[in-house]
Amino acid sequence: MKRYQFTLAALLIFAILLAWVLTQERGRVPEEGEIFRLSPQRIVKLEVNQDDNRLVLERRDQQWYLSEPLQGLADSDKVDSMLESLVQIKPGKREDVDLTNPDYGLAQPVLTVTFQTRAGRATTVKLGAESGTGDDHFATISGRPELYLIKTSFKTALEKSPDDLRDRKLVDLKKDDVRKLKIERPATTIIAERISAGDTHKWQLHQPVEAAADRFAVEDIVDGIIRAKAADFADRPEDLSSVGLDKPQATVSLTTKDGQERTFRIGKQIEKDVPKEYGEGTEQKRVVYVDMEQRPQLLLVTADLLNQVSKSLFALRDKTILDFAREKVLQVKVQSKQKLNFAASKNEDGEWILAAPAGMQAPADRIDDILWDLDSLQAVTFEKEQPEQGDLMEYGLAVPYTVITLKIARQSRPIKVRLGNKPQPNARYCQTSESEQVYQINATVLLNDLPADLKALTSPKETESESLLQPNTLPQP
Repeated sequence: MKRYQFTLAALLIFAILLAWVLTQERGRVPEEGEIFRLSPQRIVKLEVNQDDNRLVLERRDQQWYLSEPLQGLADSDKVDSMLESLVQIKPGKREDVDLTNPDYGLAQPVLTVTFQTRAGRATTVKLGAESGTGDDHFATISGRPELYLIKTSFKTALEKSPDDLRDRKLVDLKKDDVRKLKIERPATTIIAERISAGDTHKWQLHQPVEAAADRFAVEDIVDGIIRAKAADFADRPEDLSSVGLDKPQATVSLTTKDGQERTFRIGKQIEKDVPKEYGEGTEQKRVVYVDMEQRPQLLLVTADLLNQVSKSLFALRDKTILDFAREKVLQVKVQSKQKLNFAASKNEDGEWILAAPAGMQAPADRIDDILWDLDSLQAVTFEKEQPEQGDLMEYGLAVPYTVITLKIARQSRPIKVRLGNKPQPNARYCQTSESEQVYQINATVLLNDLPADLKALTSPKETESESLLQPNTLPQP
């Protein structure tokens, strides 16, 4: 490549980078006719005065705050909508007119809007009387001698009360942003962490036990926190015990993928009249006091939030006993005190052949039922994390009632499922080769699908419609 070609390539790259920088800095491309030709991202302060009401909003980092007539987080989406209406105005213009003419109503404007940019430049827009069309207001813009006509829709977009603009969200996050959940309650602390697993992810409990978490149960809590909104607000009292925040019912933290942490505390639960979410007036709701970081006032959030973060450890644990692919099972072996002892292996044609007690074919549905039962086994309770030998004897797992062994393709170690004593009817203690954990399971379906004799194993299973046709299965009068 010649030298001038290198130069052209470098200039092209520079132009692309410059365009990207300018786009990031300036945000949007102004449309023709816009008077300010400005990106909303460059505005750092907004003041709106109407009659005796004054509203002041300030941008701090990437968040908008209300500073007058009250202090607190502002709903950034709503503020951005106001700014869009501001920067996109395309006013009509009249030159060489007397701006002091009382017909224009500019001596006592119906709305005054002042905005300040990052560069420190302030601009004021004053709306006066309606024009003869009723669709515009006469207006002036600071630093400009012309009389302008601005659409009434601009006034509507900027007429917001402080309550309209309050940020009612507990956290401004997306569910996929959250990497860690911590819930501190008086009796326990629960910590769950999101772990990537290829194209998907799972959740792992680190406290009070190290165990797999129920992904959907954990994400239900995260989703509930993200969707939670303040029904109302309350002033922070000097005595936090009056709102139950001296000893919170729960302290909750969400950690994002970039390491940022959002923390809030949940205090006392009360019945209170709060503004209706839709429409006017109030309605009585059961709410809890919530203390948020960076919030000068307390939030009153419906008590559903407390229910969400009060889930038990059992509810958050993954209750799946085994994790295997049924189609990859090459051999099933059953050893039982009362059921048939047998071993069946899958041949190259995918047929199940009995290796013991006889070299004959076993119906696929008989083996498949057992595999389905094992795949769907769920813990009813978690009995013991690390049992000792004496515990195994108590549970009947030192010499199990039944042992089921699965040989899996491309897996050197087989999976073993041991069933022990009955803690209660229809239940069995259970332990697998995958963990020391002793579970309690409902083993009724699994045990019913284990054949009692060779005939039961080698006979195809009757469908419900077929069994109803057998004379001896008809109900007796």
